[in-house]
Amino acid sequence: MDGQVFDLEGVHTYDTRPMPEDGSKLCNVAVLADEERQVELAVPIANLARLAPLLLSQGGMATGRIAFSRAQGRITADVWLEALPEVRCQRCLGPMLLPVRSQSRVTLVATEGEADAVAPDLEVVLAPEDRIRLADLIEEELLLAMPGAPRHEEEECPARAGDDAPEEMKAPVQKPFADLGRLLKTDRSRQ
Repeated sequence: MDGQVFDLEGVHTYDTRPMPEDGSKLCNVAVLADEERQVELAVPIANLARLAPLLLSQGGMATGRIAFSRAQGRITADVWLEALPEVRCQRCLGPMLLPVRSQSRVTLVATEGEADAVAPDLEVVLAPEDRIRLADLIEEELLLAMPGAPRHEEEECPARAGDDAPEEMKAPVQKPFADLGRLLKTDRSRQ
């Protein structure tokens, strides 16, 4: 090995882009903002603990991109994300994949006191000592983007297919006031 010289001129160290990070490490967002960095993330949904109660399975990934900058002296982050979590349809109560795409701009502050000074139309995220896990930004965005009562598209929902179910499978239709008119007439004729 001694004496060998490697000629690296014209050699590419990557044939493809590096893998995106999972966002689990604390990052100094002040440095990222000063450098106007963009970070690509692929966060396993299983790592998003606050999202777990809303999901049927912990599989899949939330992919996203966060672009850091400074605006009016404050650290800002433009957050884009895409995910396909498995949730329960609130119409048929069956499983469904919910396509989520979202984008927002957040202002990162070190203390709650700084949050009070941010314009009310901006989202604020607390980053103590200018440090935060980037996966937390993705998780927050995903939580805000998910509907309160997810449902299949009406034409795709298995509950809608129940209209074509055999008679023995259909629930009986109850009409509690169906005979009310007849009962009232009978009651009036007795008086």
